[in-house]
Amino acid sequence: MLYRLLTPTLMVLATPLAAEPREWTLDLGHAHIGWEVDHLDLARTVGRFDRFGGTFLIDEQAPENSRITVTVDAASVNSNHEGRDTHIRNADYLNVGLFPEVTFVSDQITMTSDTTGQMGGTLTMLGVTAPIVLDFTLKADRAYPEYIPNYDEIRTASFEATGTITRTDFGMDFIAFPGSPTGLEIDLDVHVDLVDCSAIPAASADTNVPCNWGYVEGFAGPNEG
Repeated sequence: MLYRLLTPTLMVLATPLAAEPREWTLDLGHAHIGWEVDHLDLARTVGRFDRFGGTFLIDEQAPENSRITVTVDAASVNSNHEGRDTHIRNADYLNVGLFPEVTFVSDQITMTSDTTGQMGGTLTMLGVTAPIVLDFTLKADRAYPEYIPNYDEIRTASFEATGTITRTDFGMDFIAFPGSPTGLEIDLDVHVDLVDCSAIPAASADTNVPCNWGYVEGFAGPNEG
């Protein structure tokens, strides 16, 4: 994804450099946006969002010029507990009826090493926009092996990111006091694969899994059905 991050071994897999930011595609089959929050210093409440998307404009020569936006369907919150998820969706927490989306927009990317960095931006939730910083790591940048069908040896950049938000910064003040049943700080945990769909051979464009699965209605994934 980011040319300056590639090790000499991985550089042989890189496509020619782009002169300006170009768009990569989020592999929806290999993406996760999760969260954790304290519960009375007992077992932490853990969940995720099941529906989200984004735009990933990557400048490989100058990573600081890259721009990321992510939009999350707030109603897709899933903590593996139906009753709790219903509560999270109501006005005490996400208030999805009035605020159906949570959005992130990057405004600053700083590399701290060849494979790590910080991405600053704004998070909009419950109609409030506040700053947030995510620490990210490039885990790998390589092509899929040729023996995996319908992945077409597509170049993939894999990232992990973490961050913390304070829910009261967004007006989420239900039982909001130190030691309350719902902690004030929410830890974010993100895992994504980005794929270079622009490099797919034209003959494979309609069958490539990561570039179609979840994007094209009726598209069947590997061994699905």
